[in-house]
Amino acid sequence: MEIIIAEKAGYCFGIENAMKMVADTLKESHEKIYTLGPISHNTQVTENLEAQGVTILRDEDVVDIEKGCIILRSHGVGKNIIETIQSKGIPMVNATCPYVRAVQKKVESHYEAGYQIVIIGNKNHPEVIGANGWCNDTALIINDINRLENIEIHDRICIVAQTTIIESKFNEICDAISSRVNEVVIFNTICGATAERQAAAAKTAKVVEYMIVIGGYHSSNTQKLFDICKSHCENTCHIETIRDLDLTEVMKYRKIGITAGASTPDWIVKEVLEGMEEQNKVAEENVVEEVATEEQPTVAVEEVVESVEVVTPVVEAVVVEEVDEDDDANFDFAKSIEESLKTIRRGTEIEGEVIHIDEDEVILNIGYKADGIIKKNDFTWKSDEVLSELVQLGDKVWCIVTDLNEGSGNVKLSKIKYDNRLVQKQLSDAFDNKTVLEGTIKDISGNGLIVDIGFTDIYMPASQYHVRYVKDLNTLLGEKVKGIIIDYNPKRRRAILSQKIILEKDMKDRRENVKEMKEKRFAELNIEDVVKGIVKTITNFGIFVDLEGIDGFVHRSDLTWEKINEPKDIVEKGQEIEAKVIAKNEEDKKIKLSVKALLDRPWDDFVAKNKVDDLVEVTITNILDFGAFAEVIPGVEGLIHVSEISYSRVESVASVLKTGDVLTVKIIGINSEKEKISLSKKATEEAPARPAPSPRSSSSSSSSSSSSNSGDRDRSSSYGGGGRERKPQNNNNSNRNKTVYEETANVTLGDSFGDMFSGLFGDDDEK
Repeated sequence: MEIIIAEKAGYCFGIENAMKMVADTLKESHEKIYTLGPISHNTQVTENLEAQGVTILRDEDVVDIEKGCIILRSHGVGKNIIETIQSKGIPMVNATCPYVRAVQKKVESHYEAGYQIVIIGNKNHPEVIGANGWCNDTALIINDINRLENIEIHDRICIVAQTTIIESKFNEICDAISSRVNEVVIFNTICGATAERQAAAAKTAKVVEYMIVIGGYHSSNTQKLFDICKSHCENTCHIETIRDLDLTEVMKYRKIGITAGASTPDWIVKEVLEGMEEQNKVAEENVVEEVATEEQPTVAVEEVVESVEVVTPVVEAVVVEEVDEDDDANFDFAKSIEESLKTIRRGTEIEGEVIHIDEDEVILNIGYKADGIIKKNDFTWKSDEVLSELVQLGDKVWCIVTDLNEGSGNVKLSKIKYDNRLVQKQLSDAFDNKTVLEGTIKDISGNGLIVDIGFTDIYMPASQYHVRYVKDLNTLLGEKVKGIIIDYNPKRRRAILSQKIILEKDMKDRRENVKEMKEKRFAELNIEDVVKGIVKTITNFGIFVDLEGIDGFVHRSDLTWEKINEPKDIVEKGQEIEAKVIAKNEEDKKIKLSVKALLDRPWDDFVAKNKVDDLVEVTITNILDFGAFAEVIPGVEGLIHVSEISYSRVESVASVLKTGDVLTVKIIGINSEKEKISLSKKATEEAPARPAPSPRSSSSSSSSSSSSNSGDRDRSSSYGGGGRERKPQNNNNSNRNKTVYEETANVTLGDSFGDMFSGLFGDDDEK
């Protein structure tokens, strides 16, 4: 498998600089450290900073901070927020990216010069929100070329870009605006590093079979990288960490590309690389979450949840005068009855009994000198509802006094306003107490969901539905959800419900529980312990085993002494196996296991039962140019060198032997130190007779004899005879044909020339 890492992947200069500022601030002694929004759009980085005591603030929370140190995120903030912090005298660290700061300066200067500011980008992105704050929030924010309505009414326009926007989109929108407006000043403020990262990602995606984009699911620049890579490589996935990567899927491809968003730290990229190393590294967890997310605001979504009117509560006043019952002479019954009635005023909450129901109004007895009337449009929001089906005679109804005389002497009431006040109180209590609300998704509104929580409808942005990105919101209609109100503003009639915050907390709790259980189980296991576990995952480089709280890894080489093609050939998912702990990694809390460590070593069995010169039956397992490997017993193989296959010259091993052939061979060498065996096939066969020498003349014989003797001396010397006379050899060829297997077997001249010179010098028996 080939892995290609795109250039410019990972932290950009702005994020890297911001992270350094945070680290430096943590080293200083501050009572409390805050960041305005997440310093990086990466969940793991955010959690790490939170663990170090860094608290994330919303922009509107600045007014409530009186002490500590506030760090401005790399995306920047509006001018008014900086002025608010400075007015409080709170220490501030400005970690705004220099490129973003340049955008803010251009916006500020041209706004003061009378230009209408246009920001091309996502209106909900914190960088765009911050830049808009430098022109008093008057900028036109455009992210779609089809939404340039009434752009012509502005004579002078200054255009800037969100630093992470795709350049082709920026140019397209700029061209469209330029053709409609008299004076346009254009600043291409797209970060050069962003463009380079996107170009490098596209270049890599074009040449690979599978592309991995690493970065936060809610990171805008990472989402754009994913879109770019997807356009060039269909098999593209977006992950946050190695836990989200489907290793089984990845291993199907031979050429894999990797890129990372600007908010992705190097250690996450390194973790993914290590998880993909088949032979050397073990994936920490095999959790599959292929997701991608779309950048959405957390709380800054101005959606009207319901028409809620804020009315200052007024305490109901009841005037009761004590009457002396014994003073009959002074008792005025009519006056007493009138004075005993309720005193009411506008805004009073009052309960009444239904005494009449008409088509368009309901009349109540409210214990006052006049009855109360609720018109249909003050009783229900829905015009198609029938009042007689909503309320019955004798029912008690709470409402609010809106007018003491509606024209005919009756008191005008509103049930809707009372319900709104009650809803507002319920929302406020739920927000203050972080109450978990349950509801049903009933409608889609823009890029969000309308959720019926029983007492009202509430807005849930798509980004707050789940930790995963949902492409088609319509598929969620009718789904049950539960969430917490993360933003509530009664004056702006805004409430935001989030299910994601609950899911993230549940995931964090589960991770902490798993981590605690993992550490406890890790401490219980010792090297040499024999454990039992269930096969959890099977890969082509090994298996993961569940050891009751922690995963153990068995490399394919530690599964069996025998040669196997893939681990799935000998184990199944869900199978219980027994293994020995052979290694522990204290830093990563990883356990390495071995199954074969509990099995008898085949080599010991072989040595106990076999010796040199024994004949054994073997099975050919592998054919190579220099010979063939053969299984002697399961788990033990020996080599038949090409020179030991036949007395005749063997041009190709594959032409003589085939995988799976069963034959009898002789053991001609055993290397106990290296556990290697040399085998010979030809040693089991009778050596062919040498051809008789051709007749020669006496002079030739003499010369030949002299040459022969001289040749014998030379050959004797070359074999290391030390000048001693070489003794004649008998016809027993067994010793002559022995060879010992070496790791690097080289073909000798004898193998090449064979019997070419046979008979030229005569036989040893004739000398």
